[in-house]
Amino acid sequence: MKNIKIKICGITSVYDSRMVAQFPIHAIGLNFVKRSKRRINIKTAKEIIDKLPPLVEPVLIFEDEKISEVIFLCETLGVKTIQLHGLETVTYCQDLKRYNGFLKIIKALPTKDASAVQLNAYKKVCDCFLLDSYDRKNLMGGTGKPSDWNIAQDIVSKSRLPIILAGGLNPHNICAAVKRVKPYGIDLNSGVESRIGKKDKSMMDRLFEELQA
Repeated sequence: MKNIKIKICGITSVYDSRMVAQFPIHAIGLNFVKRSKRRINIKTAKEIIDKLPPLVEPVLIFEDEKISEVIFLCETLGVKTIQLHGLETVTYCQDLKRYNGFLKIIKALPTKDASAVQLNAYKKVCDCFLLDSYDRKNLMGGTGKPSDWNIAQDIVSKSRLPIILAGGLNPHNICAAVKRVKPYGIDLNSGVESRIGKKDKSMMDRLFEELQA
């Protein structure tokens, strides 16, 4: 499991970003989804990014946001990777790439609805896919609800683009999930929190104990 990419999403403070960056992670997620309880403002995002180590990449999270706002935030914060969690179309992603050809797009999809056909439609305009789960309120991401690993495993085996697995991952199930699905990367949020928006060092310790075992 040493080669797997690790992203910690829902970072809300400089303190938490510096804490998780002490571990061998590759990216953090900064949430700009309006209805999210982990949403941050541009001032906090800038403070977090300014304190990040050079090898930890910031990823901005959006849901059906205006393209002009996405481009504005990326340019203002100097961020090159975004994650789209809404109903963004192939055309929407194409338009983003036209505005900024260097922008990397991670398209999040609900695991239960994802298919090889759907992924094939996006493959020319996205750089990576993230498989996540919905909760009863139709929220995707940070819900603590696991994705369907059988579906995820099938999608990973058929996708030509890298697949990040998310949805209910935590120190207790991470090894089983990785062994079953064999994703390119993993994305954790509520699974390493003591409360919503607050990452927990002891849970991060446990996570990496499991991953490095």
